[in-house]
Amino acid sequence: MSSYIPTNLRTDSSPLPEIRVVIIGAERDGKSSVANTILTKERFECGRTRTAQSEARHEIVEERKLVVVDVPGWKNSPFLKEIPEWDKDDFKMNPSKCPPGPHAFLLVIAIDSWFSPMEKDTLQEYMKLLGDRVWQHTIVLFTFGDYLGRNTIEQYIESQGEALKWVIEKCHNRYHVINNKARSNITQVMTLIDKIDEMVRANDDPVYRPDNHIFSAIKKKQEEIAKRAVERHRQALEIREQIKAKISGRRHIA
Repeated sequence: MSSYIPTNLRTDSSPLPEIRVVIIGAERDGKSSVANTILTKERFECGRTRTAQSEARHEIVEERKLVVVDVPGWKNSPFLKEIPEWDKDDFKMNPSKCPPGPHAFLLVIAIDSWFSPMEKDTLQEYMKLLGDRVWQHTIVLFTFGDYLGRNTIEQYIESQGEALKWVIEKCHNRYHVINNKARSNITQVMTLIDKIDEMVRANDDPVYRPDNHIFSAIKKKQEEIAKRAVERHRQALEIREQIKAKISGRRHIA
């Protein structure tokens, strides 16, 4: 595959004072683990624990200030219309976790298994929620790099078929490999940071800027849902107390 060649590089080559990234991808593809590798510390729970909600962590790595947002992974499904609306709304809110917006989305794909057309369709459905411009700020981040063995990542991509190639092309051939078993190898992290810097310089706007109107509407809807849930809980408790009172009254009469 051809290398990505920026056509509108910025003249300012000074490093960003802060790099903000959002790590996205399917469940069990190693997002939280790769977030810890990038931060060079155990800042996120990983392993058997599923990420329940989006969380941001800050760290200084080799004199670079990083903000990493780890988000719940999506479930690959052949029935895209059945993706719950609240999952979609939560996913749309992720860029707001690192204001004023992320410089990069790291799209995690595990290389220990075949990347199927179904996975591509689910991925595409979620990326649509962030709009077409999200691809300008996205780098594919391959995890489980130790599975490559003596093969190169380019050989792996070629072996996977059209679904993965489509994703790589949407990201303008930007990709990187992380081996979470080699966390002492800081070079793999700094190379990723260099690629983020290069992408930022190539973009007209270095930051993916969230639509605040959409966020406000989603937040309002979520607040209304939470309020209704509280009211339902209150009503349930009230009914329960009424039932207890009736039972107690019957026992007293008996």
